[in-house]
Amino acid sequence: MKNALAADAAATRKRMDAANRLINSLSDNKVRWEGQKAGFIQDKTDLIGNVAKAAAFVCYCGPFNSDFRNKLTADYFQTDLDKREVPSSKKITLTNFLVSQTQVGEWAMEGLPSDDLSIQNAIMVTKADRFPLMVDPQGQAQKWIVKREPSLTENKRLIFTLSVPDLKGALSLPIENGLPCLIKDIENDIDPLLDPVLEKQLIKKGRSFKIIIGGQEFDFDANFKLYMTSRMANPAFSPELFAKATIIDFTVTQGGLEQQLLGILIGKIEKQLEEQLSELQESVTLNNRQLKEGEEMLLYKLANAEGSLLDDPSLIDVLAEIKAKSKEV
Repeated sequence: MKNALAADAAATRKRMDAANRLINSLSDNKVRWEGQKAGFIQDKTDLIGNVAKAAAFVCYCGPFNSDFRNKLTADYFQTDLDKREVPSSKKITLTNFLVSQTQVGEWAMEGLPSDDLSIQNAIMVTKADRFPLMVDPQGQAQKWIVKREPSLTENKRLIFTLSVPDLKGALSLPIENGLPCLIKDIENDIDPLLDPVLEKQLIKKGRSFKIIIGGQEFDFDANFKLYMTSRMANPAFSPELFAKATIIDFTVTQGGLEQQLLGILIGKIEKQLEEQLSELQESVTLNNRQLKEGEEMLLYKLANAEGSLLDDPSLIDVLAEIKAKSKEV
């Protein structure tokens, strides 16, 4: 009897400790969650218009410079939404809507310039359904892509031009193995051999996909990525090419150049501060990523919880970790 009572007392203390940890973690996260709640309600109301504006931005704004992009989003797109009485946020920053600061920080670590135009371009490269063709006279896009995709550095056969002796063979390697490839120095036209790839003319056979290039059938791996760059400052691409690829202007503007030069100048004059800033940015990016992963894990556990929350110690641990990580961020 005494052993049973002692066991019951120990179990009760354990559940009380778990309850106290759960209450403390929930109370500490409550303030942050309540602050986010009001924003979520408004975001839900404006979601339709914001998604329409963001989709139009990704689809149509790539070929234009920053001034014309701002004019399209602020004037044309927003005016059209207001005319149709579609709810949307007039003060929305599309870069913040389409991508998290964590992702922007990761792009910066990959070598992407920190100016607004470069971040917009990176969004289009990663979010657009069509393969990107980047107008890149300064070579910044190519440097970022090569650093972003380590396979391009490891295997030089994945970087080539349209004048390569065996273009079909060069394409077959990344297509069949699900690797990225970079076709550089595009001029005004592209080889018609690329049309099935750009248009994603896939043929499903069983559980796999095939693609026919130059009359020859190849296996198609869904992880395949195609990047294209042009060194020409003002290429005369055909309307058909605009329909096949996502044209993105990476040309550095005066404002973007000023932002980049400021960062370089600070790095030269105050090198120690610049190093501290880089370390801080990396730390914040890592913490934000871990916080997001923790919140996603928490939602998953809450949605799939069975029985009492006190019986799931991993749930309480996730809450405690989110609490600590949010303070760090």
